Amino acid sequence: MKSKSFFSVLALAACLALGGCANTESGRSSVSDNSQNTSTDNQSSTPDHSTDDTVRSITLCESWGFDSGFYPLLHAGNASNFGISYWGHNFYDTLVKYENGEYKGSIADKWEISEDGKEYTFTLKNGILFSDGTPCNSAAVKKSLDAALVNLGQFNGSYGKLTTLIDTIETPDETTLVLKLSQPYYGTINDLSMCNPLAIVNPNAFNDDLTVKDDLKTMTMGTGPYMYNGDFDGTTYTFVRSPNYHGEKPEADTFKVKVIEDNDAKVLALRSGEVDIIVGAARLSADGYIELTSDPAYGTAVNSEPTLTNYLGFNMSKAPFDDKNVRLAVAYAVDNNTIAENVFRGTQTAAETLFGRSKPYCDVDTVTYEFNADKAKSLLDEAGWKDTDGDGVRDKDGQNLEINFVYTSSYGSIGDGMLAVASELETVGFKVNVTDMDMMAFYTATLGGEYDMTLYRTYGGVFDPLTLMTNIYPETSMDPVAKQFAAFIPGGADTIKELDSTADMNRVAEIYGQALPAIADNALCVPLTSTIEYAAWNNNIINGYDFCSDSQYVEISGIDLK
Repeated sequence: MKSKSFFSVLALAACLALGGCANTESGRSSVSDNSQNTSTDNQSSTPDHSTDDTVRSITLCESWGFDSGFYPLLHAGNASNFGISYWGHNFYDTLVKYENGEYKGSIADKWEISEDGKEYTFTLKNGILFSDGTPCNSAAVKKSLDAALVNLGQFNGSYGKLTTLIDTIETPDETTLVLKLSQPYYGTINDLSMCNPLAIVNPNAFNDDLTVKDDLKTMTMGTGPYMYNGDFDGTTYTFVRSPNYHGEKPEADTFKVKVIEDNDAKVLALRSGEVDIIVGAARLSADGYIELTSDPAYGTAVNSEPTLTNYLGFNMSKAPFDDKNVRLAVAYAVDNNTIAENVFRGTQTAAETLFGRSKPYCDVDTVTYEFNADKAKSLLDEAGWKDTDGDGVRDKDGQNLEINFVYTSSYGSIGDGMLAVASELETVGFKVNVTDMDMMAFYTATLGGEYDMTLYRTYGGVFDPLTLMTNIYPETSMDPVAKQFAAFIPGGADTIKELDSTADMNRVAEIYGQALPAIADNALCVPLTSTIEYAAWNNNIINGYDFCSDSQYVEISGIDLK
């Protein structure tokens, strides 16, 4: 059993940020620094970053373009990259939102749930308009939800179970929406808070058959604070305020997103003034972040809550990972504390469990595995894998203990961590072939079973833990790692099917209490690190950044301009 301190590593990250304070207003959380080191007397005179009588504009960056369009429902079948997934909250609202540990109204003002858990009646807020002035009434919300069911296609159910359970959607009047389910589902409200796939989209975005019009390739069509009308110069997208936004206006009148693939180049762009702020661990390497914390010209912030768990997943349909002892050997061989502290330099934290205890239903005792290379070697010996020829690679029945380890590096400095994992496994006798793939190749390989071990992530934010638990059910899952877990959970796939068809919260808690220990006991995956989000900005232009409740998303409303 291991006893690691999450808080000690988080403290290291905070120290790297040179001190700071917590900010939890409006459901936001950050630990910030450096911004006090320069004053508004040194404010930039660049016209874009403006005074009161000019347009106030800021420039951010992303590793990929938005060529998949601006429909918030994205999956491996309709997108070549993550697209606007991390930016969608700037353009789209959902019926409800998750904030400060509770569900609150967004487009919906309130809701009622029937006693049998199969009927949800929502009262919508009056006066909400889409960016083009179309009313966001119950008919519009119904059409958006109906279209989501169509456009999910084979991925229906992969982003929460709700989309497979909707029986009918009724609109008794303009402000009332009645959602009727074929069975109860404990995650209904949670799933409705997911921007992907259930953000509310203008009814004018859809064809008669509810497929998406080409208009969404070049414009956003939501009720959020910003909109896009096709302003792209080949490298930079420009977004402007929606004239019909119903909420409090963010400070920036416009914002730009410059496509810069390389994370080191992003830091150079910040230093040269091409961009004003970099938000998120996906866009800023650990080295880049730490470099900027030491420069008084730049402010930095680190979020106080992990967003998701990076874990090692196995192809358990074949050797060597069909053997529990080999999976356990990996769990003991990988020193995630050292990787978090030395490779990610405190910008990720060592993960003990698949989900943190603060996640809903996850305050469950599970076995954890302390780094112990000798124990890993003993387990491999027990499994029959021994180095018979002295070349440093174990073998069994004439086959080397050689594995193909695949991952996609389109996320911060994760590649350095994967090389460290491979090195530690080689120390105990594995031969590891490491392959960094682009996103589409990665999903093709993992869905096709063309891997031995992979780096996977929990879904993060409001997706955790419900979405991963739903994806354990093999008949509907598009998650190649999680769907293998069903065979090891008491009751198997039937238990997950029951989980997604009950309104009995005691039974929900009981199932989590069975499933999470089973995953850990059988080493079905190896929790590696928890991602914490961070940001860096030009102090001449920006005072600070407050992370939203789901901090993996970039929200312009969190930027405090000079």
